[in-house]
Amino acid sequence: MNASYDPEYHNRVRARIWDALDGTELDEHGTETPGFVFSNPFPWGDLSKGDDRNLLVASPREEMLAHITADLLENREMHAGTMPFEVVDATPVDPGVGPPGTEGVLETATGVYAVTPPQYLSNPDEHDDETFWRPEHGMEAFLEHIETQLQRNHNRFMPSGDPGPKDVDAPLFEEFEMLKKYWLDVQLSADTEWQVLVSKWRFPYRVRDDHHRRHLNLALDVGIGRRTPLGFGFLNKRVTGDG
Repeated sequence: MNASYDPEYHNRVRARIWDALDGTELDEHGTETPGFVFSNPFPWGDLSKGDDRNLLVASPREEMLAHITADLLENREMHAGTMPFEVVDATPVDPGVGPPGTEGVLETATGVYAVTPPQYLSNPDEHDDETFWRPEHGMEAFLEHIETQLQRNHNRFMPSGDPGPKDVDAPLFEEFEMLKKYWLDVQLSADTEWQVLVSKWRFPYRVRDDHHRRHLNLALDVGIGRRTPLGFGFLNKRVTGDG
């Protein structure tokens, strides 16, 4: 059908992924991070019947991706918000950041849902779980938040002997450019709709060492910031002219 692009696609795509994991050992609703994130249906723009769109799903858990892929190919109906799709194909991709010394750029394909840690507020007593990060809170607060969230995923999915992003002195990203920030209505759960402040970023990088490489690759697998299982904070590796 013809349809306007629906920016509030998050909850129905997440629900479809959980449906694909239903009955498997990876159907882990709860307080721990499930370890998946997804892009927006792209390219952006209104749809006409027969148009193609792409959706990327990332995870450090290969068995999770296998379950999701198999179910999408068996049960091909998918809704992204009000946009109805039929799955026609699935293709694996592996966009690693490269070995130490590699330079590149990561960009957030979806908005980063970031919450300012209380120690960066003028009145920490007014802090709650939805004190959205704003530029006036400073980049140190933003980087502290995304590194803390990535450390949570590292603790769950990476080998225990490997240091995480919070265990090393150097920052995850030494360069950054905020592209924009915007408010978005999103269905956080079946009975809760929330207006959230999110931001899009460009992160030039140079891989320092193998630990940094693992941290950046993990960010590609799980996203950055909070509520990544809703599709926030999905990272793309930017393709340059020289490949």
